[in-house]
Amino acid sequence: MSSLFLQGIAPDELIDAIAAAVLDQIRPALSESSAPLLVDRDEMARLASISPPMVDKLRAAGTIPSVLAGRRRLYRPDAVIEALTAATRNEKGGAING
Repeated sequence: MSSLFLQGIAPDELIDAIAAAVLDQIRPALSESSAPLLVDRDEMARLASISPPMVDKLRAAGTIPSVLAGRRRLYRPDAVIEALTAATRNEKGGAING
């Protein structure tokens, strides 16, 4: 019965619409939060619910942005989440392979 509601909508269009709607809803919360502007790899992994090695892999691939402050590699959580959302939209099937 749910297929009746999805007729005429391409799966990729539906994925893009859902991802955009979620990002639009969480963007204000991210900008208003009192969270630090920059976090280290372990905290970024925790915030994104991924492993620290996956953070390294995504950074090395250029999927997520980071900054180098002295010897420390730091991440801006809102920019990383936005980059992951964009990458998810661009991957076939709507998932990041890894």
